[in-house]
Amino acid sequence: MKKFCILACIISGFIFVFMSCNKYEEGPSFSWLSATKRIEGTWVLTETTVNDTVVSLNDLTSMLGDVDLDSLTGGIPIDISDITVTAVKLTIEKDGDGNFFFAISTGFFPVSRTEYITWSFDDDKENIDITIMSEVQSFEIIRLTNKELWLRRIETTDGLTTTMVMKMEKEKD
Repeated sequence: MKKFCILACIISGFIFVFMSCNKYEEGPSFSWLSATKRIEGTWVLTETTVNDTVVSLNDLTSMLGDVDLDSLTGGIPIDISDITVTAVKLTIEKDGDGNFFFAISTGFFPVSRTEYITWSFDDDKENIDITIMSEVQSFEIIRLTNKELWLRRIETTDGLTTTMVMKMEKEKD
């Protein structure tokens, strides 16, 4: 009986230690795999929230705000209501490389673009820096499992703070 009590105390202590030190806000509580092993792969964007409101990627008008589309398209007139986002993917490779893939459809014409990225964790592996087209963007990791990656980015521009959360699922092989 004494051995059972000692074993129970050790197991309880072990569970308490691992349950109380979540690295990421939304989990997991414990993983046998390193953060690098879990983050490797291709991630498909499944949900985006801006200031706690779910935003459809196909609602480009609200996402772009007052952007002058003519300046983005070289003067070619585009009806924004004809644009459909068909895929947004982030591929992260172990060596710090990867790519960002974005596909849209305008009427009958599919358009896609792949951009090379580099990435790195901070020292605690709680944040990730992604460099795309020479611009570094920092994200807080709030969930990192084998199948889910949630990133948060907080920006303040002209006194207005915007919190964006991107939820991604690992693409099945």
